[in-house]
Amino acid sequence: MLSRINRRAFQKPQNYWLAIASELLRPALAGIARQWCSGPSTPSASWRRGLLVGANHIGDCLHLTASLPALRAGLPECEWFCAAPPPACEVLETNPHLRGCLRLDVGAASIERTRAELAAAGPFDVGIAYSNIAFWRDLLRLARLGIPNRVGYVHKGFSGFITHPVALRHPQPFPFYFRDLVSQLTGRPVDAPLRPQVFPTDADRRAAAECWAGLGLANGLPVVMCFCTSRQTSGVWPPEQFAETLRLLNQLGRHRIVLGGAAADREALERVRALAGLDCTVLAGDLPVRALGCFMEPCAGVIAPDTGTRHLANAADVPVVFVRNLYVNRVESGAYCPTECDVAPPVEFVPPAEQARWFAQIQPAAVVEALLRLIEARRLSR
Repeated sequence: MLSRINRRAFQKPQNYWLAIASELLRPALAGIARQWCSGPSTPSASWRRGLLVGANHIGDCLHLTASLPALRAGLPECEWFCAAPPPACEVLETNPHLRGCLRLDVGAASIERTRAELAAAGPFDVGIAYSNIAFWRDLLRLARLGIPNRVGYVHKGFSGFITHPVALRHPQPFPFYFRDLVSQLTGRPVDAPLRPQVFPTDADRRAAAECWAGLGLANGLPVVMCFCTSRQTSGVWPPEQFAETLRLLNQLGRHRIVLGGAAADREALERVRALAGLDCTVLAGDLPVRALGCFMEPCAGVIAPDTGTRHLANAADVPVVFVRNLYVNRVESGAYCPTECDVAPPVEFVPPAEQARWFAQIQPAAVVEALLRLIEARRLSR
């Protein structure tokens, strides 16, 4: 398996050498995994209950959704569950292609709690570690849980924990990876569009409609929603530049602006509103995730960093201009829907000390122009 390790997939050299070491120890890791499991690995046609585990963020979960119908159709005898903590699990809990969603971070929860929750829904005879980043932790946990069949990528080592290896073509936008995994696992080509799928309930739609009406947005100017916060600590466009973008957009007088984020983001959003000199609405945790997606549907467009709200806007089929994180691979985090535009410079893995120089190259006026082009293209396509 040493030949399958992709040196380009590693940002840190030490992780590459760790992967090499894991392959040299592959027989030992495979032997340990077998000791934890009650039985041998089996062909995919025999699987009846499977568990998807991964990176646990809203965007990561949404990346799965376009290919879940193909997974279900390709292995029709298997019921699929996904494990993810709130709020990420909310975008999967109503998905008709899943049997259920466990509100659980499999990698972080105690082994005792994880075993108990899986026992209530299981037994599981296959686990898929769908993340292509630090997936070895998920594979280790799946083995410790005694799940005999473990599906994972082998480009970063630790194949001793994998019983059904998947080759990964690197780099691609993140949703392509899971699509390739499903194709290899089922033996069928998957060519469906990669737009995320969210299945809101009637209650979600009512909550969004009531919020929209309560803000007096009906029959007024088209709405542009802006998200300017991120869980990432590095690589995110500064709030001052988001504020300048919104100031320029507001000057045109053609759109009403709504600032959005989580409840913990309210102070940061109020600061951006003050910097932009706007008299606009701030939605900070007012709507749960699926309802927020419904709220976006009638919007003219969205401006966002590369966060879960960008992917939620893609699911809502709304034009979205996003500023890709400069600290990560630019292809993996790049655009994958025709209704989105990445306005970040064509750089990646930029150290934090050098990011300000590159961020200064993103002109707020150009961001406004990119958004207006997407909005016009959407109008003409309807």
